[in-house]
Amino acid sequence: MSQNDALGFLGLLYPSHQAIIGEELHKRMEEVALIVAATDLDSGESLRTLGRIKRAHKPLSQTFTAKEIGKALGHSEVKFLGIVNKKAAMSYLLKLKKGEKDEKTAVQ
Repeated sequence: MSQNDALGFLGLLYPSHQAIIGEELHKRMEEVALIVAATDLDSGESLRTLGRIKRAHKPLSQTFTAKEIGKALGHSEVKFLGIVNKKAAMSYLLKLKKGEKDEKTAVQ
């Protein structure tokens, strides 16, 4: 299993409205169980949003670039994604952890 499985999982959550982006994410921030943020945040607005997330003490995962997240969702770039469902958030984190473990094993 690779980290691509975690990205693929995000791609499944998005059309089922278990993952939200954009304005909907800003409006429903309180409902979100986990925020997936891109690793390559550079604009002032992105950094302010990241600060808002940290001040709200929302769980945060930063593993993929905006292009990688966007490609999984069928967009050009996605800087922030919120997973609404707690079980889905836990499943994503488990897939991410297994992907990291499998990549370390493959290198050795």
